Amino acid sequence: MIKLWNTYKKTINHNCNPSAVETEGTVSYWRNTLFSTTMMFLLPLCLIALIPSLFLITYENKEFITILHFTTIGLMCLIAFAPSVKITMRKLIFSFTVFVFATVLNFFAAPSSGSVLVYFLAACIYSIIIFDNKYAFWWSHIVLFISILFGFAIHFKLSDFSHNVDMSSVNEWTAVSANLVFLCYLSSVLIPKIFNGIENHIQEQIRLKRELEKSKMTLQIKNEELEQFAFVASHDLQEPLRMISSFMDKLKRKYSDQLDDKALQYIHYARDGAQRMKQIILDLLLYSRSNRPTELIEEVNLNELVAEYTQLRRALIAEKKAKITYDSLPVLQTFRVPITQVIHSLLDNALKYIKENVPPHIEIQAREKETVWEFSVKDNGIGIDEKFYDKIFVIFQRLQNRNQHDGNGIGLPIAKRSVEYLGGEIWLKSKVGEGTVFYFTISKNN
Repeated sequence: MIKLWNTYKKTINHNCNPSAVETEGTVSYWRNTLFSTTMMFLLPLCLIALIPSLFLITYENKEFITILHFTTIGLMCLIAFAPSVKITMRKLIFSFTVFVFATVLNFFAAPSSGSVLVYFLAACIYSIIIFDNKYAFWWSHIVLFISILFGFAIHFKLSDFSHNVDMSSVNEWTAVSANLVFLCYLSSVLIPKIFNGIENHIQEQIRLKRELEKSKMTLQIKNEELEQFAFVASHDLQEPLRMISSFMDKLKRKYSDQLDDKALQYIHYARDGAQRMKQIILDLLLYSRSNRPTELIEEVNLNELVAEYTQLRRALIAEKKAKITYDSLPVLQTFRVPITQVIHSLLDNALKYIKENVPPHIEIQAREKETVWEFSVKDNGIGIDEKFYDKIFVIFQRLQNRNQHDGNGIGLPIAKRSVEYLGGEIWLKSKVGEGTVFYFTISKNN
């Protein structure tokens, strides 16, 4: 049954809202969507409406109502299922069918025109909605024309309207139909204004989207150019640094016996500065690439990721007698490189900033939320003053003296960029002398 219903919906959508005709997101597309949805539910309702008409045949001998219903259903099936019929023609058949249906009901069956006029009003408003704005007044003109025809028929007694209390005289009919005509013309004025507003809003959204795509493409090109520049610059800058280090080594090796302690100290400063400059250049290159993974999304087991880290840093962990605990970390569908950079940066940070004579204890936890995974990396290190919370995520910003802890302050900025690339955010809670907890989230929709 479900399969049959899905096939039925697919057929009507294909016929009444062909994607090749209108672009999704435009007003015309949504007009056609409304029309196809109407056809989808109208056919079952028409079949249900046959029940009271069969009742009228049996007890009141009004066979023409059933004939009218069958004719209407036939036309609706033609609209919904006939192949190779243009969408505009389907809409026209639909609108005129409803107008004719209402006219016949009012002419032959209605004891009062009040209920039938709802058909006219609905047909008019619905036609205004599903057709372009430039045709908005056509449907009100049709209602006015039908109302005038009924007025002539009443005046010249072309038919017996004694069964309809609203059509006993031209005055009665004018009083009733004038309200209908007024509402129709009012709809012809107001509804197009609503659609104009919607159209302007959609066009503005499309314009903004195009500008965003253009800006995104320009930014991507600029990023690629900057990355290429960073690569070339790092390569070109490393060469003179290698020369400085090499000549300082040669100078020390060949002339150390001719140099005093001050000169040897200068050589050491020059060589150390060159080494640090080289590391800064490499760190800059790494930072420039930190939010642009080249691999595809894959299944990443974070338990295995942490286990790989402990194996990679096993000498450092053993030296510091560190303990890293984690339990039942999730398996994510994400980019491997950014999530690896986040884990490594936070664990390296926790192993680096430790209290003297206190073995580091690092605890990793994960908590699933509605749209994200939230992770925490807790340590018992030296802690961070609250006033430096923002500073630690800025590249090359260090809180500790270089003599106490090595590094260039690149780890946490890389972690921040990687987390943001994965659709999350990173923050921390810390107390000086007691330790730090870094929190970060990873979106489930990568």
